[in-house]
Amino acid sequence: METFKKYFDRTSLQQSISNVNVISPEILVETSTNHLKKAMEGHKFIESCRYGKYLFSKLDSELFLIIHFGMTGYLHYDTNNSSRYPRLLIKFSGGNFLAFDDARKFGKVSLTRDPGEFIKNRRLGPDALEVNYEDFRESFQGRKGMIKPLLLNQNLLAGIGNLYADEILYQSRLHPMTPANLLNDREWEQVFVDMKKVLQKAIDHHDKIESLPESYLLPHRYKGGECPEGDKFEVITVGGRTTFLCPNRQIKKKV
Repeated sequence: METFKKYFDRTSLQQSISNVNVISPEILVETSTNHLKKAMEGHKFIESCRYGKYLFSKLDSELFLIIHFGMTGYLHYDTNNSSRYPRLLIKFSGGNFLAFDDARKFGKVSLTRDPGEFIKNRRLGPDALEVNYEDFRESFQGRKGMIKPLLLNQNLLAGIGNLYADEILYQSRLHPMTPANLLNDREWEQVFVDMKKVLQKAIDHHDKIESLPESYLLPHRYKGGECPEGDKFEVITVGGRTTFLCPNRQIKKKV
């Protein structure tokens, strides 16, 4: 999300919006095509902020456009509409376009006047990139579920997706099915440190998985790939999500 925010700020601020085209109305939440067009056309984005998996883009009308990117959403800014799967297309008065592209249409778009109230109403946990260790530890206090689904639970910790959860647990040498209540203090501290390290590395590499260090799991995370140490991946389903792990490194704890 931090990568999307930086891209948005670099391309789309301080330009008058001449047209808003909602190509896939099903992505809209608590708004309509007409409402969105009326709220945005003739206005401009002046700044943005992000929280968890949400981008809040502030208009000069004091409204915020909210984009949740889902699994396959991203932004594409160009001199013409060259996006492959545009769901929302914004045309600026200078002629350029900003598309919210989302092949699987899991992303969502809405409006708010108060991001803080929106975050509160969604009961989102602390932001993974900003949280301190004390609040991070508090979020998981007393939880007995498996560690990976807990890391993905946006009400406990906002911002971690499936791929980066796999990477964090690989770096921490934890099996994704490890019950959270079996982790000791040292292991919790390691998860926190590795979470911050992995997220910052993803930002530094502009969320391009193929450019991450070879010592990371994600560049090898594909069918037929091998763990960085050379052993074969184990591919399982954890909490309904496809999960890659290295069994010689991430050994499941016995209850």
